[in-house]
Amino acid sequence: MSKLDGKLDEIIEMLIDGDSYRVVAKKLNVPLSTLHDYTSKSEHSARVREALLYSASTFDDKAEQVLKDADSNLVEVQRARELAQHYRWKASKRAPKIYGDKLDVTSDGEQIKGTIVKWGDKEITI
Repeated sequence: MSKLDGKLDEIIEMLIDGDSYRVVAKKLNVPLSTLHDYTSKSEHSARVREALLYSASTFDDKAEQVLKDADSNLVEVQRARELAQHYRWKASKRAPKIYGDKLDVTSDGEQIKGTIVKWGDKEITI
Protein backbone atom coordinates (compact mmCIF):
# COMPACT_ATOMS: atom_id res chain seq x y z
CA MET A 1 0.00 0.00 0.00
CA SER A 2 1.36 3.39 -1.00
CA LYS A 3 1.58 6.49 1.20
CA LEU A 4 -0.44 8.23 -1.50
CA ASP A 5 -3.41 5.85 -1.59
CA GLY A 6 -6.59 7.86 -1.12
CA LYS A 7 -4.84 11.18 -1.75
CA LEU A 8 -5.54 11.53 -5.46
CA ASP A 9 -8.17 14.24 -4.94
CA GLU A 10 -5.72 16.24 -2.83
CA ILE A 11 -2.99 15.83 -5.47
CA ILE A 12 -5.40 16.91 -8.22
CA GLU A 13 -6.39 20.00 -6.23
CA MET A 14 -2.76 21.01 -5.70
CA LEU A 15 -1.95 20.54 -9.39
CA ILE A 16 -4.96 22.65 -10.43
CA ASP A 17 -3.80 25.35 -8.00
CA GLY A 18 -0.53 25.47 -9.94
CA ASP A 19 1.74 23.55 -7.58
CA SER A 20 4.60 21.74 -9.29
CA TYR A 21 5.21 18.04 -8.80
CA ARG A 22 8.16 18.93 -6.57
CA VAL A 23 5.96 21.11 -4.33
CA VAL A 24 3.21 18.47 -4.19
CA ALA A 25 5.72 15.78 -3.23
CA LYS A 26 7.16 18.01 -0.51
CA LYS A 27 3.72 18.83 0.90
CA LEU A 28 2.83 15.13 1.01
CA ASN A 29 6.25 14.19 2.37
CA VAL A 30 7.02 11.63 -0.35
CA PRO A 31 9.87 11.32 -2.84
CA LEU A 32 9.26 12.92 -6.23
CA SER A 33 9.65 9.54 -7.95
CA THR A 34 6.87 8.08 -5.78
CA LEU A 35 4.53 10.88 -6.80
CA HIS A 36 5.37 10.40 -10.49
CA ASP A 37 4.83 6.65 -10.22
CA TYR A 38 1.50 7.14 -8.46
CA THR A 39 0.14 9.76 -10.88
CA SER A 40 1.23 7.81 -13.96
CA LYS A 41 -0.76 4.70 -13.02
CA SER A 42 -3.43 3.98 -15.61
CA GLU A 43 -6.26 4.53 -13.14
CA HIS A 44 -4.95 8.01 -12.20
CA SER A 45 -3.29 9.37 -15.32
CA ALA A 46 -6.44 10.66 -17.06
CA ARG A 47 -7.48 12.74 -14.03
CA VAL A 48 -3.94 14.06 -13.63
CA ARG A 49 -3.82 15.09 -17.32
CA GLU A 50 -7.13 16.92 -16.91
CA ALA A 51 -5.82 18.67 -13.79
CA LEU A 52 -2.74 19.83 -15.69
CA LEU A 53 -4.97 21.20 -18.46
CA TYR A 54 -7.10 23.06 -15.91
CA SER A 55 -3.99 24.41 -14.20
CA ALA A 56 -3.04 26.27 -17.38
CA SER A 57 -5.72 28.84 -16.63
CA THR A 58 -4.23 29.21 -13.14
CA PHE A 59 -0.92 30.20 -14.70
CA ASP A 60 -2.68 32.57 -17.09
CA ASP A 61 -4.35 34.23 -14.08
CA LYS A 62 -1.01 34.39 -12.24
CA ALA A 63 0.60 36.10 -15.23
CA GLU A 64 -2.06 38.79 -15.26
CA GLN A 65 -2.06 39.24 -11.49
CA VAL A 66 1.70 39.60 -11.15
CA LEU A 67 1.63 42.42 -13.71
CA LYS A 68 -1.25 44.16 -11.96
CA ASP A 69 0.41 43.89 -8.54
CA ALA A 70 3.85 45.11 -9.59
CA ASP A 71 5.18 48.26 -7.93
CA SER A 72 5.77 51.20 -10.24
CA ASN A 73 9.55 51.06 -10.15
CA LEU A 74 11.58 49.76 -13.07
CA VAL A 75 13.04 46.73 -11.24
CA GLU A 76 9.66 45.45 -10.04
CA VAL A 77 8.02 46.00 -13.43
CA GLN A 78 10.81 44.04 -15.15
CA ARG A 79 10.54 41.28 -12.54
CA ALA A 80 6.77 41.12 -13.05
CA ARG A 81 7.23 40.89 -16.83
CA GLU A 82 9.66 37.99 -16.47
CA LEU A 83 7.35 36.15 -14.09
CA ALA A 84 4.35 36.76 -16.35
CA GLN A 85 6.29 35.43 -19.32
CA HIS A 86 7.25 32.34 -17.35
CA TYR A 87 3.65 31.73 -16.21
CA ARG A 88 2.42 32.10 -19.80
CA TRP A 89 5.08 29.62 -20.93
CA LYS A 90 3.93 27.12 -18.28
CA ALA A 91 0.32 27.57 -19.41
CA SER A 92 1.37 26.92 -23.02
CA LYS A 93 3.06 23.65 -22.03
CA ARG A 94 0.14 22.41 -19.96
CA ALA A 95 -2.55 23.35 -22.50
CA PRO A 96 -0.89 23.93 -25.89
CA LYS A 97 -4.18 23.93 -27.83
CA ILE A 98 -5.43 26.88 -25.79
CA TYR A 99 -2.30 28.79 -24.80
CA GLY A 100 0.22 27.57 -27.38
CA ASP A 101 1.55 29.71 -30.18
CA LYS A 102 1.35 27.17 -33.02
CA LEU A 103 -1.36 27.34 -35.64
CA ASP A 104 -3.61 24.37 -36.23
CA VAL A 105 -3.39 23.51 -39.92
CA THR A 106 -6.16 20.95 -39.88
CA SER A 107 -9.71 20.94 -41.04
CA ASP A 108 -12.19 19.35 -38.62
CA GLY A 109 -9.32 17.47 -37.01
CA GLU A 110 -8.00 16.06 -40.30
CA GLN A 111 -4.74 17.00 -41.99
CA ILE A 112 -5.12 19.19 -45.06
CA LYS A 113 -3.83 17.35 -48.12
CA GLY A 114 -1.03 18.96 -50.08
CA THR A 115 -0.60 19.31 -53.81
CA ILE A 116 1.65 16.79 -55.52
CA VAL A 117 4.11 18.30 -58.00
CA LYS A 118 6.28 16.17 -60.28
CA TRP A 119 9.89 17.26 -60.41
CA GLY A 120 11.85 15.13 -62.79
CA ASP A 121 11.42 11.56 -61.60
CA LYS A 122 10.35 12.65 -58.09
CA GLU A 123 7.02 13.68 -56.65
CA ILE A 124 7.01 16.52 -54.13
CA THR A 125 4.05 17.36 -51.88
CA ILE A 126 3.56 21.06 -51.17
